[in-house]
Amino acid sequence: MDPLLPASSRRGLRLLYLATLCNFTAFGIYFTAIQLFVEDELAAGRSTVGLAVGAFFVSALLVRTFVGRSIDARGRRPFLLAALALLAATSLGFLAASSVAAVVVLRLVQGLSGGAFYTTAAAVATDLAPPERRASAIARFSLFLYAGFATGPVLAEVVIGSIGFAAVWVLTATLGLVAFGCAWLLPETGGPSMARRAELGSAPRRLLHPGAIAPGLVLFSAAVGYVSITGFSSLYARSIGLSSSGLLYATFAVVIIGVRLVAGRLADTVGRVAVALPGLLLAAAGLGLLALVQRPVAAFIGVAAFGAGFALIFPALMALTVDRVEDHERGEALGSFTSFMDVGNGGGAYLIGVVADRGGFGAAYATPALLCLGGAVLLARLGRQTAARTAPQTVGADRRRGEVARQ
Repeated sequence: MDPLLPASSRRGLRLLYLATLCNFTAFGIYFTAIQLFVEDELAAGRSTVGLAVGAFFVSALLVRTFVGRSIDARGRRPFLLAALALLAATSLGFLAASSVAAVVVLRLVQGLSGGAFYTTAAAVATDLAPPERRASAIARFSLFLYAGFATGPVLAEVVIGSIGFAAVWVLTATLGLVAFGCAWLLPETGGPSMARRAELGSAPRRLLHPGAIAPGLVLFSAAVGYVSITGFSSLYARSIGLSSSGLLYATFAVVIIGVRLVAGRLADTVGRVAVALPGLLLAAAGLGLLALVQRPVAAFIGVAAFGAGFALIFPALMALTVDRVEDHERGEALGSFTSFMDVGNGGGAYLIGVVADRGGFGAAYATPALLCLGGAVLLARLGRQTAARTAPQTVGADRRRGEVARQ
């Protein structure tokens, strides 16, 4: 924890981090549990697995922009609490799920929880950090997210193997309730004055914040690769002869956590584009290795490479998005930005499932590798445009400083 932050901010961040850890441990459990439940218990194919995985992100996408705008107008805390209560309720609902349709419906409802929680929690994390430490705060916040993703799949495989799926659903409900308790203790960190609230309420509604579109498109290119790892590693592990996917998930998450320890600070010091661009190239290389060399050792190297790349990409692009908008529009912009992750995850999950069914995992991982390369081209153009816009301002500021010095 940053010792320069006020004590109240440090306490709030600790509660947020614990809630985030519990929430994403539950979602990490679902990464593995949904794949295995749909294929083993419901006897469905990979495209159906993709549908069940992707349903979550479809509803998360639909709710993001609404939540982003609403937390700017009404505050953060109510949306955190509602999201976590919904996670606990849908987890218990899986106890009665006995068909693909039931699973898809529950995942759609669960996506409302996921979309609301992440958008709101990310806004709280940026609320509690000063602008010069913003990327670092985002990176630190995401450490707990990926710690949950690292722990969840391993827990899922252990609990499913030793007790069964019912115990998994109870466990995820319990994690949701613990996270709810942490969020209950959080103070309100956002919400405008009454005058600003009225202004927000009368402002024209828009689907996406303009400042989030360019960084969001770049994020989309990496998000398809992300869901190819998180949504299909259990099945990919089986196809290459691994008895468990737990180590693949753990490798992915541990690498992300390790790189995130420095990624935020790098993005704050050397620049957002300078950090995200190599990340996209590294992510493409990792996915390409998974596509071309389907062997256990190559799988670990490929997953680690993609994890390192994504760890560079996400905090830098999120900080770039926040840099491009006014403070009172931060929630809306973050909702718009993360909606591109949902589009990539939701559409990508189904796409990867269909491609894997028809062309195998080689084709399934080659597809997001090419998308990451396209994202790198787009980000390079965005970086040049940003530099061109800021250069005249910098020259003007230097000239004014020189005139003042001469006086």
